[in-house]
Amino acid sequence: MTMKNFTSVLQLTIFLSLLYLSATAQNLQLHYDFGKADDGELNADREHFTTTLEMFRPDSLGSTFFFVDMNYDSENGMSFAYWEIARTFKLPKIKNLRLELGYNDGMFIPSAWLVGLQTPFTIGPASISTSLYYRAEKGAKSADAQFTGVWFMMLFKGKVTLSGFVDVWSQDDYNLLGDKDGKRVVFLTEPQLWYNIHKKFALGGEVEFSRNLFTFDGDVEVMPTLAVKWTF
Repeated sequence: MTMKNFTSVLQLTIFLSLLYLSATAQNLQLHYDFGKADDGELNADREHFTTTLEMFRPDSLGSTFFFVDMNYDSENGMSFAYWEIARTFKLPKIKNLRLELGYNDGMFIPSAWLVGLQTPFTIGPASISTSLYYRAEKGAKSADAQFTGVWFMMLFKGKVTLSGFVDVWSQDDYNLLGDKDGKRVVFLTEPQLWYNIHKKFALGGEVEFSRNLFTFDGDVEVMPTLAVKWTF
């Protein structure tokens, strides 16, 4: 797919998503990223703005979740886009186990299909879900696996929200010649903290911790943000 075609598909996807979201609950986040990776590495300059359009909607059959991330630089406007969508289906006579299907795609990132099982549960005020997937990434020499954990809780009578996710997956590794050479394990987590000034408006941010995501030297990258969130 050419960059022009990808941009057209992304714009259409966002437009259709906004039409669908008009009758559901969702939020729009604006982050300023203070992180910076080593020079010369993919996505090295992290001092930019990122918008995140996010939706989670449960229904009688299960739930739908998706988000769209778009990064902006001062010279070119939108410089990076990425999105994920996941759909769960309740299993008959099994209360805490669901079938889950997902799709991930973005600029400079291979697309991936995921299929697996999700287990939702609660611990005190926290709503948590864990998922284990079969991961099929475009161009991969063999299949991979992914674990995802998601959490959400509200504290101090709804004034503070703690949320986030952790992903761990395997994917093809590459040697210095660019050839596929075994597998590597990728780790990514983004805990968020929000202070809810109003039921529709919050101040906060997140800290992204990653390993082997954009840099492949085994070091852990730390990318903090400050953000505002509007729920509508």
